[in-house]
Amino acid sequence: MDDLPDIQNERPNHSSVIHRVGVNNVELPFLLMLRDGGSSHQVNAKTEMVCKLDKSIRGISMSRFIRILQKYLRQPLKRTTLERILKDFTYAMDSPTASIKFEFKIPKIKKSPISNNEFPQYYKCSFKSVYDEEKFKFYESVRVQYAAYCPCSAALTQEGKYGYPHAQRAFADVLLETHPRAYVWLEDIIDLVERAVRTIPYPIIKRGDEKWIAGTAKNYPQFVEDSIREISHRLGFTKDIIDWFVKCTHEESIHTSNAIAINWKGKKGGFNETTYI
Repeated sequence: MDDLPDIQNERPNHSSVIHRVGVNNVELPFLLMLRDGGSSHQVNAKTEMVCKLDKSIRGISMSRFIRILQKYLRQPLKRTTLERILKDFTYAMDSPTASIKFEFKIPKIKKSPISNNEFPQYYKCSFKSVYDEEKFKFYESVRVQYAAYCPCSAALTQEGKYGYPHAQRAFADVLLETHPRAYVWLEDIIDLVERAVRTIPYPIIKRGDEKWIAGTAKNYPQFVEDSIREISHRLGFTKDIIDWFVKCTHEESIHTSNAIAINWKGKKGGFNETTYI
């Protein structure tokens, strides 16, 4: 193979740094420890892997990212594993910076509030790690669905004659940077959000469950501003979280637009208006 041309190592037409180059939409299985699982659970993920490219090099070996991942497929994925993967990336790519992101779903058993029917519900999650000039950072995110009973609608229906209730399907996207010596379970973040918004869906409901869910929504009507303030308040008092970013979306049922709210901790040098999930 040594006599085959190596076009990637030619000099580029323009001598400029590329800050991030790599591959995405790579599907792979990996092992993940779940809080209530007791053992490693196999999860399928879509993965993005990128690094910084020096101005003197035309291109990188894209397949090298995937070849490096081969030896980690049977190891539980956690902070320390991600750090080792990124160190391997930077060494193999001769780059000072690399990052990797896993997008996946995890199951969590949900029990109906009255009928006690149990069934798994899947939540979108992600891990992202960045290794930059020998500094490592780890981020995790979750998306939680909930329902929002409009306070205006609630006020109109209090007397039983001014209007009719309406609710919105809503989502909270939460991104966290956690303390290097701590482990914050994805399920803990999900629980925090669901306790904050109260009005959550269930995979299986019967009439008694529906009555209970509707009654909870009536007792806790919420604008998108109410939802994000409650979530932000709880995140602010959760130890082991260095920084946080939240986006709430209420998909309106009587408007053509959606209502959104975005908030972040305000840590110097941390998440801000340029952050996205």
